[in-house]
Amino acid sequence: STVYPGVESKDAGDATLQPMLLAIQFSGKLPRYLTEQAIPIEISVSIAKEFGCFAMLIVQTMSLDHWRSLPGSPVNDDLELLSDDSVSPANNIPIPFLPLPSHFNYNKWTDWELLSKRIEKWLIKIDMELLQWTWGCDIFWLTFIAAFPSFPRGTWHMWDPCIPLEGAFIEQWLE
Repeated sequence: STVYPGVESKDAGDATLQPMLLAIQFSGKLPRYLTEQAIPIEISVSIAKEFGCFAMLIVQTMSLDHWRSLPGSPVNDDLELLSDDSVSPANNIPIPFLPLPSHFNYNKWTDWELLSKRIEKWLIKIDMELLQWTWGCDIFWLTFIAAFPSFPRGTWHMWDPCIPLEGAFIEQWLE
C-alpha cells in the first residue's frame, strides 16, 4: 500500500517529511515448536524514485513491549495501538483461493492462470478501499506473470479493467 507522510516546512526553501509509526499485527496462531526459533519477517519500504535524491529512508524496529518501556513513548497502557477493536468485520473478508489446492502444480502455467482468474473474480467483488484490495492486486499480478511470463509481450488473456496495472510487483516487472 502507499502512504503519504506529513510535511513540515523548515523555512521558505526546505521542508522535511514527518516520521511515521508503522504497527504490524499478526493474526493466526503458531504451533509452540515454531516459537522456539527466530521467525523472519520481510518488510519492504521505498520512496518514489523522483524523491529518492532528496530524502533517505531510515527504518528502525523494536518490539512493542520495548517501545512501551521507553521514556516519553506515545504507546502506554492507556493507548493501545493494536487493540482487538482495530479488526472490523470488513477486514475479515474470506480469501477463497487460499490455501492452494493440493493438486496445484507450481510448474504448470495453466494452474497459475486458473489461480489468477480466481483472484480476479474475488478482487472485483470486494471494496477497493480495503487493504485486501491492494494485497489482492499484488497477488493477482504475481500469479498473472507466473501464467504469462513474457507479459507484456506474447499471448495473455485480458484481465478485468477495474484491476489497475499498478503495484510494487507489476511496476517492477514492467521496468
